[in-house]
Amino acid sequence: MKLNNLIIPGQSIGGVCLGATAGSFLDRLESNDEIIMETDTAVILNQGLITIYYTPKKELITAISCNKLFTGTYAGKLWPGMNVTDVTRNSSTQIAWSGFVQVDGIQGIGLSMPEEQDDFEQLTDTFSPDFIFEELWVYKI
Repeated sequence: MKLNNLIIPGQSIGGVCLGATAGSFLDRLESNDEIIMETDTAVILNQGLITIYYTPKKELITAISCNKLFTGTYAGKLWPGMNVTDVTRNSSTQIAWSGFVQVDGIQGIGLSMPEEQDDFEQLTDTFSPDFIFEELWVYKI
């Protein structure tokens, strides 16, 4: 499977789709794709470029994340590896939602916050302007 640069909230990253089976994704990988880790519920591909999370028995993909090696963006607003300044410059509102920074009310996509940070009043009160959000996630709500 050749990955693309598309990020679609609540649907897909790189052509990997929520609701598809992990097996169908793994069967279509190209020979140069490297699986770093595979467990009963996750597969990490190409140094974390894409990580898929799935249910153990049916292997239905429930969430997908990508790291700063992924070169796509969502509408020029969100991408993995952006810093707080990028986030505030490219969005009007930012809220903490279930461990993610969600912008402009767009559901099904978010930048993952560190585990010790799960809430904020103002993004800039909690994080320094140069803090980097390493991962972007797409998930069903």
